[in-house]
Amino acid sequence: MPDPQNPHFSLTGMPTHDSTADRISMVIPDEAGGVMDYAHAMAERMGNARVLGYRKDLEVDGDAVLLHVSGYGYSRYGAPFHLLNWVKRNKPRMKRFGVFMHEAYAVSNRITSSVFWVWRAQRYIASQLARESEFWISNTHYIHDWLETQAGHLPHLWMPIYSTVGELSGLPAVREKKLIVFGTAPVRVNTWRAGGEALFRWAAASGLEIHDIGSPVKDPDIAALLKSHGVIEHGRLSVEAISALMRTATYGVVAYSPHDVAKSGIFGSYCAHGAVPVLLSPNTGAYDGLAPGVQYLKGIPPADPSPAEVARMSRAAFDWYQGHSIAATCDPIEALLRPKKM
Repeated sequence: MPDPQNPHFSLTGMPTHDSTADRISMVIPDEAGGVMDYAHAMAERMGNARVLGYRKDLEVDGDAVLLHVSGYGYSRYGAPFHLLNWVKRNKPRMKRFGVFMHEAYAVSNRITSSVFWVWRAQRYIASQLARESEFWISNTHYIHDWLETQAGHLPHLWMPIYSTVGELSGLPAVREKKLIVFGTAPVRVNTWRAGGEALFRWAAASGLEIHDIGSPVKDPDIAALLKSHGVIEHGRLSVEAISALMRTATYGVVAYSPHDVAKSGIFGSYCAHGAVPVLLSPNTGAYDGLAPGVQYLKGIPPADPSPAEVARMSRAAFDWYQGHSIAATCDPIEALLRPKKM
């Protein structure tokens, strides 16, 4: 993975040969995060591909370009008009141009929220980027369904986010009584807050060992909470070490709405390893082929599920993931970027 301390990066996946004739450029927000990890995994899978942090003077002449769109990564208010202008200016020199819409637009009814004032601009940018493309990809059905009204005449794919910390070819026969909270520090802080004491009571009653994986939590209240409950804090680990922990864990917890959890690499990583996801959210709907009590637990259970129930949900989450594993995702996208090579 690239060095997140480097504010400007331009790293290349391992090329299959020296020619740049069929080179792919993945353009992403110029910052570390889930989109960066996702794009690097994709570039490595495809070969002769590079990941470029966006700049206005970025040159991609002759490349097949996949633009990874997350509006707030490109603009403070999530409406990067400059990005749309860059696409229009550079598209004639690209071999192919596609858009992966990680996020399209936000909505808020609160007049005090900046989203209330800019969501129409966000939606305009997203729709125009899709229309400028030769194909587009979305990771949730609600984005996919909306984009179909804007650019449904173009080739398009629905692809929930895959795991960037490994995936299993089959489920292990035995799991340990472990519960994992994984992700960036802000996501984990939200998860610990959403879970609260109820999460720790359930873990204690069920004999679950609790593991926290990621950059150290700086919030003093949450840090004290973890220490007081004996949480094993691993800090940042290698991909191999994270995968080894997940393949033995029974549960993985995250505070995320089922409405858009398909765009979460954290959720994807739990499913890829067969750890039963526990979603902490007031939303109880079923989205993207996921349903509470089938592929995940909705909230902290009042009682520990039976081994048979755990095995059933583990299998269902793992099977759901297979349709958009890294191979199942990257191969059809590469076919769109390199149509003569696939």
